Amino acid sequence: MKKLTNRLNLVFLFLFFLVSCGKEIQGNYSALVEGKEVTLQFKEGNQVLVEGYFPVGLTGDWVEEKTFGDPMIWISVDGPEEKPFRLRFELKPVGENFQLTGIKARPLGKGTKLIPVKIEGTPIFKQNFKTSDQSK
Repeated sequence: MKKLTNRLNLVFLFLFFLVSCGKEIQGNYSALVEGKEVTLQFKEGNQVLVEGYFPVGLTGDWVEEKTFGDPMIWISVDGPEEKPFRLRFELKPVGENFQLTGIKARPLGKGTKLIPVKIEGTPIFKQNFKTSDQSK
């Protein structure tokens, strides 16, 4: 009986870790956001490069957020030193693509809150298969 219990515990742990593994995203996704061609380059790990929204590329991290119902992808990037701010892109997975549901921004500093940035429409980030090196 004890061996059976141990085996069931191992099976349970294996299934738990299999189910709880997060989303793995890699590649480039592009969309037209407020008249700007914005590209998200998902790199190994949870790093992402955002190009086109700000005059220089911004590097940050992404997380899978499940707190508010449907799973979302949140990308957080910091602005350059000369203009310190934080941006968060909120994406909803739609098949193999991502729908931009919101952008929030705030200046860096103690006690500042993320403020929603008004966006027109619902841009869809679609995977493209060219890298930024190929587009130059």
